[in-house]
Amino acid sequence: MVGGAAAAAGSTHNERADYRPRLHYVPPTGFMNDPNGLVFFAGEYHLYYQYNPAASIMGNVHWGHAVSTDLLNWRTLPTTLAPTLAGLVFSGSAVVDHHNTSGFFSDGGGGIVAIYTRAAADLQTQEIAFSGDAGRTLTPYGHNPVIDRQSSQFRDPKVFWHAPDERWILVVVEARRHQVLFYGSADLKAWTLLGEFGHAGLLGVDYECPDLVCLPVEGGGERWVLIVSINPGAPLGGSAVQYFVGEFDGKTFVAEDAVTRLMDFGKDFYAFQTFANVRETIGIAWMSNWQYANDVPAWPSRGAMTLPRRLGLRRVRDDWRLVQRFPDLTPQVARTLVDGTRPSGSGVLLEQALTPGAALEIQLQVELPSAELFTLSFVNEAGEQLDVGMDAGPFGGLYIDHHRTRGFEQRYFVKRLSHASLPGTRTMDLHLILDRSSLELLGEQGAAAATALYFASAPFSLLRLVAGGGRALVPRLLIRHLRDIPSAAGG
Repeated sequence: MVGGAAAAAGSTHNERADYRPRLHYVPPTGFMNDPNGLVFFAGEYHLYYQYNPAASIMGNVHWGHAVSTDLLNWRTLPTTLAPTLAGLVFSGSAVVDHHNTSGFFSDGGGGIVAIYTRAAADLQTQEIAFSGDAGRTLTPYGHNPVIDRQSSQFRDPKVFWHAPDERWILVVVEARRHQVLFYGSADLKAWTLLGEFGHAGLLGVDYECPDLVCLPVEGGGERWVLIVSINPGAPLGGSAVQYFVGEFDGKTFVAEDAVTRLMDFGKDFYAFQTFANVRETIGIAWMSNWQYANDVPAWPSRGAMTLPRRLGLRRVRDDWRLVQRFPDLTPQVARTLVDGTRPSGSGVLLEQALTPGAALEIQLQVELPSAELFTLSFVNEAGEQLDVGMDAGPFGGLYIDHHRTRGFEQRYFVKRLSHASLPGTRTMDLHLILDRSSLELLGEQGAAAATALYFASAPFSLLRLVAGGGRALVPRLLIRHLRDIPSAAGG
């Protein structure tokens, strides 16, 4: 949970345009930010989240709730945890207590236990709550808080079961001290401080929303990855997510090197958290930035989640790269527009009409034997344009440029983003998801990721593929329109 509100900074936006996402989860009304309590239980994925049900701005923080059977189509359920006299309900996580270590589940079948921060003006403590009805309601433990350091900036617990030591591990931050703390427990109630990690990477003002996962390395082996969000203080301003690669011995995390690595080169990816009780490591982030989260157009709610991303790890020369993959979107396909076309040449390679406002998936490979630039340009009838592409010049890489969209303006709303590829790169794969007001991009076989909000005054109706400065080849091209998920209709 972020420690401050967004900065109102002379924003302007188009009140008439329909920006409600077609493919990404949003609540029917109100304001949503960090994903919380991501857990799989009894055939359902649970997405709890920071939520203001009364207004489309930050504040009055509850836990909202949605469930899905496929991580794509979400059904909104009633709000769960609510503010009390002790404070608001800030970010946290959830686990499945299979063996009833907590003693909350008398039938022996186990159940969901949530761990979250109770936040007052001058005190933040950690509480737990349990569910006996498949996550629909969360009942606070009668002896909360379970951890109290008498700190005003102590928040965002993430809990997981550590099999080698047969105990629960809680990862939490002392935000302003830039410390990640590790606690251990046998029963989710009594916690002992084990170790700490900190003053590493980008400090910003606050460390927030930590997560610790063990990931498979492509080619064999595994490494622990510590994920830490920061706000404000990101390279592009506001909030961002960084990660460290190293080892966890059951008590503390030790980074392998001093390198600062970002999960996403966009500006709208924050508070990433992974699901508990799943075989693969899959997570979701909040799709916005605290510099303008209160100011972007509402639809009528504000705030959206990214698509789920499956994580892995890759060694690239002397560096580590977090690898991210979208889920298979084939079940969401409404219509395939292009599959198998192999355009090549220079200038305009392809023009494809789009259904205005529909969510879109594009997968392609591009080779630039002589061209310096390859661009996918999305165009609307108002003359606005969003460009995504590859630059093969001496300082090249991937880029996103939506400065020619006019639906929202604010001094911190960055409209040009880029990622540096290795020198000499002339071949690239792109996997792109375009929704009404967001773009998610994966490249370099998942090792480069970008998430960006955009706001055009009219929906895009044309896609143009353009090669600049020479010849380009597109050996693979797949363009698909995607069906709406239930929350696109406000349900």
